[in-house]
Parts: sequence; C-alpha cells; structure tokens
Amino acid sequence: MRLVPKGAPMTTSILVVYATTEGQTAKVARFVTDELRLAGAEVDCLEAGTADPRPEEYDAIIVAASVHASAFQRPVEQWVRRHAAALRQRPTLFLAVCLAVLQRDPKVQAELQQIVGRFSQKTGWTPAEVQFIPGALRYSAYGWLTRLVMKRIAARAGGDTDTSRDHEYTDWAEVRVMTLGFLAALREGAPTMP
Repeated sequence: MRLVPKGAPMTTSILVVYATTEGQTAKVARFVTDELRLAGAEVDCLEAGTADPRPEEYDAIIVAASVHASAFQRPVEQWVRRHAAALRQRPTLFLAVCLAVLQRDPKVQAELQQIVGRFSQKTGWTPAEVQFIPGALRYSAYGWLTRLVMKRIAARAGGDTDTSRDHEYTDWAEVRVMTLGFLAALREGAPTMP
C-alpha cells in the first residue's frame, strides 16, 4: 500500500480521467478538477480515449464514468484495463454518475454495486473508494425514442418526466465535500487504497 506520507508537501498531483455520453460526467470531472486546483493541487483532467495519461506520474487518480445500459463507457474501461497495475499502486476514487442513485430501492442499489463489480472484473482494478453521483436528464439532447425511454426510467426513479426541459440532479455541494475530503485524506496520508 502506497500512502502519501504525513507532512507531505501541500502540492499534490492528481489525474482526473473521465468518459461521458451526454456531458454530465464531463461537467462533474471539470468541477472536481476546479475544486482540487482551488485547494492547491496540480490536476490534469483528460477524457478517456482522447489521451493515454500514465497514472505512475501522479500521486492519486480519480476516474469518472456514467452508467448506460448497466455498464460504463468503453473508453474508460479500456484505459483502466491498460493501467490497472499502476492504479492498484495509487490512491484512487471512482465517481459513478447515474440517475438510478435517486432510487432508494435496495435492489437498485445492489444492481449499482454489481455494475461496479463487473467493471472491476473486466478491468482488473478495484477502486479504493466509489462515490455514486446523481446525473442529469438531458431531454433536449435525446432523440424521440431515447426521450421516451429516459422518461420511463425517470418515472421509476422518481425523477422529472417533463420532457420540455433538462433536469440536473447532481448535488454540487456534496461533490465538493467528497472531493476535498479525498484530497485531505491524501495529504494526511490516510489509507485511501484497498
């Protein structure tokens, strides 16, 4: 287990790698990046599939992806698989963006854990910490069929079914607290690895 030693310099290098489908996960990744930079960390934020950053060059890694059809995006899966050995040697945080988080049904929560478990099996990496973040309904960006499917999913999850506008569920204050907590644990040398 590699930890940042107690009393380590306040400058910490963090890599944020993300994959996005409709843009909300990119928005989350940029928000996390901005919060970390404001707190004095050096941060690179890159979309999986557009670059192949090396985790070995950073003190910690945050991976963000969204759930679609019970899986995460292929580019992030491929990047994690390529770098699984290095990720296992670093403090990590996995941000899973998903509307199903809104449902408090234990079966849905168990399914989310299974999706992360399948991701770990496919990639060879088990994140040290997983945070589920509610995403957004981008009705304005969907075709008619996707809009209908997402309206039904939203109805089951207790989300908004008004398709005349978009709806955002991400709790930015909660994301800020989680992000700064991860950074604080990293700087204090707290165990942030399995």
